[in-house]
Parts: sequence; C-alpha cells; structure tokens
Amino acid sequence: MIWYQEVIQQLNITELFKECQVIGAKVRAMISETMFLDIYYDPTTKSYSYSLVDLELPYKGDKRIFGWDDYPHEGVEEMKKLKSYPHHFQSRKDDKWTFEESPMRGNIRQDIEVVIRTIAEYLQGAKTKPTP
Repeated sequence: MIWYQEVIQQLNITELFKECQVIGAKVRAMISETMFLDIYYDPTTKSYSYSLVDLELPYKGDKRIFGWDDYPHEGVEEMKKLKSYPHHFQSRKDDKWTFEESPMRGNIRQDIEVVIRTIAEYLQGAKTKPTP
C-alpha cells in the first residue's frame, strides 16, 4: 500500500476531517474551510513535515498553528540544542516560533498517531500549548 493511502484511511477513521486528498506531493486533510492538516512525506528519505494550518491567523505568510518536521532551520541556534535535532515540534508563542523536542523520526505509521492525537486535543479546546 502506498503511504498516503494508509494515512488517509487513518485520518478518515477519526472523523476529525471533512475531506482528505492528495495534492501534488502532500496529503491535505480539511477540518474546515480555513483549517487543515498538511502532510509531506518522502518514503525514500523519511523526510517529513506535518503542519496544522489556519488561514485565518493574522500572521503574514506563514499560517501554521503548529507542526513537526526534520528541517534543520539553519541559523536557529535554540534548535541545535534539542536532543532530537533536527527533528522538532514548533508552535507559536506570543507571535514567535518556539522549538521543542519531538518524538517524530519519519516513521509515518507511528508519527500520524501523534499528529492525530495532538490535533484532536487542540480542537477539543486544549488550545493552550499543544503536546509535542
């Protein structure tokens, strides 16, 4: 089974998402007209990016609420101190990105469970600080 087919099945089971589709190289799972989960995953390199996006956020350009990825973000010194570097969880705090340890390692089957759980908690009102 191709990775995205299994991921879409898991997302659909949760009933958190109205629609899941493959758009280019990513899976987009719609929560509402303006909020969605974007999942980029490369099964060859295991590189990934899982982001919850809200188009109604007031920030210019980047509309992510939070997410996980393995991009090293050159020049962000606080990230290099993470034991999980380059794997990290990032979220906004007072209009600035904060970086934390991440359990993700590019294993889409395990990672998607954490992503779903965190988004469910966020949507249920745990909008304080998401659990990485």
